[in-house]
Amino acid sequence: MDTQFIISIIILITLLEVFAVLLFIKYIQGKIDENPFITLLKKECSILFYTFFGWRNRQGNSNAKLFHYHKGSLYFWLLIALLHEQVIEAIVFHIYLKDTDPLRADILLILHVYSILYMIGDYNWVRNSPIKIIKRRVHMKIGARRSLIFHVKDVKTVKPSSIQYTKNGMMIREKNVFHVSALPRVLTRIFGVTDELKYEIIFKEPIQARGYFGQKKAVNKALIYMDEPQNFIKALEAEIEEYKNHDETEADLFTSNFKETKEPLINWKTYFILLFLNVLGALAISPYAIAREQLHEVLGLTKWTFTMLYIAQILMEAGIFLFLSLLIGKKVGIKIPVIESLFNKGSGVKNLGKKIYQSAFYGVLTGIVIIVFSLIVSEPLGVDNSSIKEPVWWLGVLGSFGAAVNEESIFRLFIVTFVLWLFLKIKKGERTRLHMFLAISFSALIFGVMHYSMASSNFEMTIGIFVSMLIINGIGGLVFGALFLYVGLEFAIIAHFTADITLHVIGPFLVKVL
Repeated sequence: MDTQFIISIIILITLLEVFAVLLFIKYIQGKIDENPFITLLKKECSILFYTFFGWRNRQGNSNAKLFHYHKGSLYFWLLIALLHEQVIEAIVFHIYLKDTDPLRADILLILHVYSILYMIGDYNWVRNSPIKIIKRRVHMKIGARRSLIFHVKDVKTVKPSSIQYTKNGMMIREKNVFHVSALPRVLTRIFGVTDELKYEIIFKEPIQARGYFGQKKAVNKALIYMDEPQNFIKALEAEIEEYKNHDETEADLFTSNFKETKEPLINWKTYFILLFLNVLGALAISPYAIAREQLHEVLGLTKWTFTMLYIAQILMEAGIFLFLSLLIGKKVGIKIPVIESLFNKGSGVKNLGKKIYQSAFYGVLTGIVIIVFSLIVSEPLGVDNSSIKEPVWWLGVLGSFGAAVNEESIFRLFIVTFVLWLFLKIKKGERTRLHMFLAISFSALIFGVMHYSMASSNFEMTIGIFVSMLIINGIGGLVFGALFLYVGLEFAIIAHFTADITLHVIGPFLVKVL
């Protein structure tokens, strides 16, 4: 990397640190309710969800009156233009830089892909976030950008409005207002374009809105930029009139600044615990992979660099797969009983100790079966098992833990759940034993195929060795998959851990002793 590029990275990191400090200060001061960094991660996951799964409008609460504000907005056409620009720019920069500066070319390509996915996700989120009137409360959520909730009793007046300009033709930007517009305000500031302002809702007293990262902001009015706002305005005025004619004692039952009672997309506490365990797993398996396979030398990296890159890879992969698994897992009915019981007071796991012992036993038994099968087929296949060099026992323990957590999170929690979800989508019914068996079998097959690179690094691959490899890993995949669906993810991890301990620690130890 050249000096200029390094300086640019340092400046960028410094700016990010300053931004992070400012957010944390606001959080400490109470200007942000939730931890802004957790909020940011939630937002990124939600953007990813809407990028891939937000193409069909969801109606949500059947009792709500819905009013879409994105229809007729300039945002759609500006989005198309920006997407074209990002695609063309990404291709041109990558072609231009890939030979002279491949690292910078890859970084820019990743940033362009991210920006494309972000813009698509943002637009889909806006499409799926209409204005809602529910029991005289008005919910205005503009995708990931900002939100405002108020009761009709807080409205002073509703009147037509339009954008005001200075004598020089500059747009007047009002302060302390909430913009109900699909077009991002940042694009209005950059390009000077905006949707047409049609109405404004003036409040009796300032109402608390939420911005990026949940930042609080008091607003005096809401500006409506809808293409055809008449239906919304009529519905709002009808709600106001009905409230005025209603018994005034009802007013004491409502508060303006409340949090919307909405079920989160996923169980975020479970998500972050699983993500943390996956990072620990990556940290544990790295020294084992370095000692056993010398992967850092194969990639031309130092041990420290290899470890950091592997942790970053697992963090990104697990972040995506865990989110999707927990999202679709609600419909499939996956079990993560131990972790979920930590947050549900009084709801422990029945026979927890027994299930742990049984899972550990199944894991050891699986390891023994795999060892016996390997010994049976190794001689006919011409495989010398003594050529496999296992590192010291404690590295084997670390590697077993890392493999158990990381692989079960992907192959069981994600793949099995995803296959079952597909069956539910296709068959439009409940999951059956056949669906469960097929999902477990498919996951076990993928689990076996993914071990090809490790096997090929130790043996010259033949059809017989390849099939044996699939069977060996498939045995474990079937057992772990069954435990995942019938008992829970944690018990599949325990079985995987004890199976690997049997294979990579106890087995080699007995060979040395005997």
